[in-house]
Amino acid sequence: MRILQRHRQLPIAILGVLVVLATPATAWAHAFGIRYDLPLPLWLYLGGAGAAVALSFAIMAVFLRDRGNDVEDVSFNLLSVPFLGWLASPVLLNLIRLLSVSVFFLLLTAGLLGHPDPFRNIAPTFIWVIWWVGMAFVSVLAGNLWDLLNPWKIIYTWVAWAMGVSQSGGTLPRTYPTWLGRWPAVWFFLIFAWMELISEAAEQPHMLALLIITYSVLTWTGMRIYGRDSWLENCEVFSVLYGLLARFAIFRGQTNEKSSGISGGKSGELRLRLPSVGLLTNQPVHISGIFFVLLLLTSVTFDGILETPLWAAILTWISESRSLRPALLSLQDNGIELLNLIKTVALIILPAIFISAFMLTAQAIRWAEGRSLTILPVAGYFVLSLVPIAIAYHLSHYLSYLLIAGQNIIPMLSDPFGVGWNLFDTKGYAVDIGIVNAKMIWYIAVSAIVIGHVLAVYLAHVMAFRVFPSRARALRSQIPMLILMVAYTMVSLWILSQPIIS
Repeated sequence: MRILQRHRQLPIAILGVLVVLATPATAWAHAFGIRYDLPLPLWLYLGGAGAAVALSFAIMAVFLRDRGNDVEDVSFNLLSVPFLGWLASPVLLNLIRLLSVSVFFLLLTAGLLGHPDPFRNIAPTFIWVIWWVGMAFVSVLAGNLWDLLNPWKIIYTWVAWAMGVSQSGGTLPRTYPTWLGRWPAVWFFLIFAWMELISEAAEQPHMLALLIITYSVLTWTGMRIYGRDSWLENCEVFSVLYGLLARFAIFRGQTNEKSSGISGGKSGELRLRLPSVGLLTNQPVHISGIFFVLLLLTSVTFDGILETPLWAAILTWISESRSLRPALLSLQDNGIELLNLIKTVALIILPAIFISAFMLTAQAIRWAEGRSLTILPVAGYFVLSLVPIAIAYHLSHYLSYLLIAGQNIIPMLSDPFGVGWNLFDTKGYAVDIGIVNAKMIWYIAVSAIVIGHVLAVYLAHVMAFRVFPSRARALRSQIPMLILMVAYTMVSLWILSQPIIS
């Protein structure tokens, strides 16, 4: 979804049923109203980025050595520094939790009772810009703060404490089934991606409030049946998502649950570590986790594809297809929004393509290494190495959206319900679209994509040394991963370049 942003949509006609959807307009998230002329041809950027990733592979093949688990031991406990110990203060943590719950109910109330115009109601902007996009940046930079801020977890913990029941276990005697893995989180993520990228209803405040209520009921019911921690780890999509991204961060919390108390708090350590090493694992990721990572990667890619000439060509082909014409007419007659339907189908097809490509790569890794493992363990060991790529693309794709559309939260803080208040004297604030420009975003994108892929190559090398019995077999196994990462480096940069240079 691009709330507070005008889409650049394409004219499409199907036998006169589809008319011009919208005239070209400036997209706040990814376009800047002007065309940016690259100082060098685009193919040089694409080739150079791919070559940089390939060169990093060669350097690591020569100098990187198997260090077992030692690579994760480079850490420092920040809470051991005297003047930083206050960060673990129960008073501070509970104040933060109280603020999180207050914001939760503010958004819920604004959605139910506030102005129905999403441009005047704080709920859509906060949820889709500040929280959905912004929390991903926070997780990558500062670690798993969502574990502290999660209002569903906080409210459940407080209620459980008040009722005198276990805060972490379920009140019903049921164990979360191992075979189910994180499939609920996969499906929840697909639904939220559809609402963000395709659905127009989800930007309406009242609908957002109803969605929050529905998700809250599902979440608290799941916690009650299977236990808070089991549900958060496997089913609560935002805990799974932000927890995954936080494994990249330089901060890692080592916590111990308090046995009792309303805080539901945690005490322990806050360790400083090297970026991305938290994504290393000693056990293969469950197949549901593999699908979750690949869906995360492809959902952002899908949003970028919607702004490319490729998507325009697909729409043109569909509009001119005689074989599809009867079915499209029938769907239109039954009230189906054809463009949303086409996007929905594409949102299913693209992850299927990425999953197939990654599983073929895993099979190639298995063949190159000597077939000491089956394909699912191979995919499970190496899928987390793709997370830096997803982070890099997220940064490149959404940074301008956060910086520009996110400014709308400033006037809305003074009038969250859209009823004419000016609580903090910020209602007259005008969005500054000059805070970023196309040139800046392009070079951030190039840098982020290359660095993300280099880190991905590093993680894959370390995992290969852990998993495979010899250095030679480990290095051979990484040739298919290199091909995949070089290809995706060039494809992702091409996608990101289209709204800027076209």
